[in-house]
Amino acid sequence: MAEAGNYLLAEVMLWLMYAALLTAIVVTVVCAVRSFRHRSESIAASNRVPRRQIAWGVLVFTIVLLAGACLLGSAQPLIINGVSYTNTFWLKTTDGLIVTSLILFVIAACFVAFGVSGLNRKLKR
Repeated sequence: MAEAGNYLLAEVMLWLMYAALLTAIVVTVVCAVRSFRHRSESIAASNRVPRRQIAWGVLVFTIVLLAGACLLGSAQPLIINGVSYTNTFWLKTTDGLIVTSLILFVIAACFVAFGVSGLNRKLKR
């Protein structure tokens, strides 16, 4: 009977993950469309912030980082719970996603630390 409970819990968790993924995709698309419709060039021009270049730079950097991490990822077979996983594509993809997320977390933490430290204001003086 305990196995049936574990199976049901796993099934519930999978459906919650699917719901979270679907919600994230819908919110991303809605925000992108809304941002595209309501963009204003005068705000960027008045603050001298190159919004478009920053957005494209972040997008290209993320794609290059993800592709590089997936290509350089490990394809060593894994044995989990007695089951051997040997599919090279999924092993490399999983490794690439994990490495990319860790690198992006470290970069984000560095930028947060830089913003909190106040060095930006000190360097502009």
